[in-house]
Amino acid sequence: MKRPIPGPISRWLTMSRRHRERALIDGFLLLDKPAGVSSNNVLQQVRRLYDAEKAGHTGSLDPFATGLLPICFGQATKLGGFLLESDKRYQAQVLLGTQTSTGDPEGEVIATSDASEVTRSDIEAVIPQLLGEIEQIPPMYSAIKRGGRHLYELAREGVEIDREPRRVTIHELKLLDVEPGGFSFEVFCSKGTYIRTLAEDWANLLGQRAYLTGLRRLETGPFRKISMVTMPDLHACNFQMDRLNALLLPLAAALGDRPRLDVDAFDAARLRRGLECGPYPAALPGDVIVYGPEGLASSIAKVDRNRRVSSKRWIGPEPSEEILASTFAPRRP
Repeated sequence: MKRPIPGPISRWLTMSRRHRERALIDGFLLLDKPAGVSSNNVLQQVRRLYDAEKAGHTGSLDPFATGLLPICFGQATKLGGFLLESDKRYQAQVLLGTQTSTGDPEGEVIATSDASEVTRSDIEAVIPQLLGEIEQIPPMYSAIKRGGRHLYELAREGVEIDREPRRVTIHELKLLDVEPGGFSFEVFCSKGTYIRTLAEDWANLLGQRAYLTGLRRLETGPFRKISMVTMPDLHACNFQMDRLNALLLPLAAALGDRPRLDVDAFDAARLRRGLECGPYPAALPGDVIVYGPEGLASSIAKVDRNRRVSSKRWIGPEPSEEILASTFAPRRP
């Protein structure tokens, strides 16, 4: 029995008798992740609420952290890699005078210092040393793999290994509030930046120890200055698919300000088969978002200097077999 799923960015799928039906949904949910739960746990909760066939997220937040966790459904999962490469913005709270094994509240205390004399001027004075391209040594409690195992797995066994420094970029770093024994800040940084490590490095420049007591992601990639959906918001929809779908953003929302190129069904099918199309005299060399005849984003593509277009990543609906077959023959004038 077929079960329709209402909504402009939803479709339905009939599974075999051995499997129950799941909804085929395309789009992004900008979730405000709560504290005290892993990103994967939240993902599975959301996936069950939508009964989604395919879902993922674009970059884990630590269990104690909150904030923006984009959930990708269906075709949107193809854009996850692009979002992982994006810059991000965070707000964080730091406790001075104590360092933990994990750099956050979940670890054991491993060192202390006297932070009673640290002033706002002291904290601000070292900010220039943390801006721009810097090197960070990844923490042991991280998802980096070494010898097929995550570093955090080794850390839990009491094993510590040498880690190569990684270069990251701190675009902006702003001190917010300063209180006795701690401070808060906002940072806009490149992918791969460890905010726990940034806080420890900041404290080291002050001759102090520190760890993060709070972390909130505000922005990632094209998702800036946006409203997030909370878990209570989702539960308030009471499994009504039209209300749940209304909370989703279309694929185009993640594509940023790349130029748009509209093509017909024939050229869209060529791109889907990995073939070039064009030339398009009005298209400028570089990355573009290709839109098919129905006005839907179909491909992240590249325009070469001859104005010919080739697909880098197909993200749209599948062309019909008839249209695909027609691309084997030359286009009719």
